[in-house]
Amino acid sequence: MMTKINNCNHLEIKRILLTFILIVCSCFAFGQDHEEAHLIDLDSTWGKEIFKFPIRFAQNINYEGVEEARFPPEGWSNEHHQNFWSYAFAWDINLNEKISEHNLASDLEKYFDGLVGLEEYKASALIIKIEDSGSYSMFKGKIKTYDGFTTNSPITLHVLIESHYCKAKKKSIILFRFSPKDFTHDVWNTLKNVKLKKPICDH
Repeated sequence: MMTKINNCNHLEIKRILLTFILIVCSCFAFGQDHEEAHLIDLDSTWGKEIFKFPIRFAQNINYEGVEEARFPPEGWSNEHHQNFWSYAFAWDINLNEKISEHNLASDLEKYFDGLVGLEEYKASALIIKIEDSGSYSMFKGKIKTYDGFTTNSPITLHVLIESHYCKAKKKSIILFRFSPKDFTHDVWNTLKNVKLKKPICDH
């Protein structure tokens, strides 16, 4: 019986490592050819990864475009650091309409399911709109997912989402900011300073 348990544990570890390796390789392969993408206005101390849609680990997100992910200079993978799992990414996608709470929740669930790659840990997202003005919308919410990179345990991420509908160019620019820390935590002072490069619709 103990042998079977150990074998299951080894298989699970192998699956997690394989998923991580595939994601890192896909990021590296694409990033080398598309470093010119610059959606987020941050200096070079922040880590940067570029993904082309459809994203290799989440191809069921049905957009064309690009994602730029940015990671703080330190602490993202350290569970004792305030920057743990705190980062941002922006999408420049061919969405010719204002995005809804439902679509954001669905897209984030597909994204994190693909990132995690484990059938037994399906993501769930709750997104609510908190501001709506013309082509600009703001949302906040939570995503329950799994940290297969550091703690190998479930994790809940808080998220702020800033969406810009660029009607003239028939596309949308969406900025996501994430952290497991509550919105009252100091780390959100850093994340709220993560801005889209202006003019936003001219990328």
